[in-house]
Amino acid sequence: MKVCAALLLLVIIGTWGNAQADEVKRDGKWRGSGGAALSISSGNTRSSSINLTADAARVTPVNKLTLNSQILGSRSESNGLTSTTANQWAVSTRYDHNISPHVFGFGGLNLNHDQIKLLALRSVVSGGLGYHLIKSEDHQFDIFSGFSYKSDKYSGSGIYINNQLRTSLNAAEVLFGEESTNKLSETVSFSQRLVINSSLNNTGNRATFNASLLVALNKTLSLSVTLQDRYDGFVTAPLKKNDILFFTGINVKFGG
Repeated sequence: MKVCAALLLLVIIGTWGNAQADEVKRDGKWRGSGGAALSISSGNTRSSSINLTADAARVTPVNKLTLNSQILGSRSESNGLTSTTANQWAVSTRYDHNISPHVFGFGGLNLNHDQIKLLALRSVVSGGLGYHLIKSEDHQFDIFSGFSYKSDKYSGSGIYINNQLRTSLNAAEVLFGEESTNKLSETVSFSQRLVINSSLNNTGNRATFNASLLVALNKTLSLSVTLQDRYDGFVTAPLKKNDILFFTGINVKFGG
């Protein structure tokens, strides 16, 4: 209850304060934010988790370059036994170039690691075309499609895919996606992104969904609430195909 009351107070302060929600400025300067969320509990079971994020973008009237990164770690201790419940990181970059006022081309690179899924390293390169359905100062909604190529390396003895034990997997994929950013008020902004990767060699489909609500507290700090859902179709029991993350934290803006 104390945590909920504190979050509510932050929202009220952010709404009343002289803050301003993020605006996309197309002047070619680097801007971004870094965030942190921490959770610690003790008693019969001791647990701790931390989520760190950093995002940056350089936008001009013609193109956009984005950089994103995330580190998530979680541990629990019970009856003298310590276990890792999450140990993953991800970095990505994407370049968008406007071909016309509504059509753009893109190319991207994603790298990520997930200890629980025995994923030592996943590398994904992608490219395609997109369309700006809505593009204004306060709202933007894009759809895009293309191809991606995934290269996985698994730790230990590997994982079972289609009843075969594999230590690596390469797959060509078709991708479909949509994303939007919305300035809901002077202090509140919302963004979401959905990407579906469909394998061309029947090794399982993938999907990622991210949604974030930002409440500006002042010109530098903002309260963030984020939901993430990651689906891996090739994952087999006892692991689950969906990883759902929900966390709140404080973001710090940089670059003006």
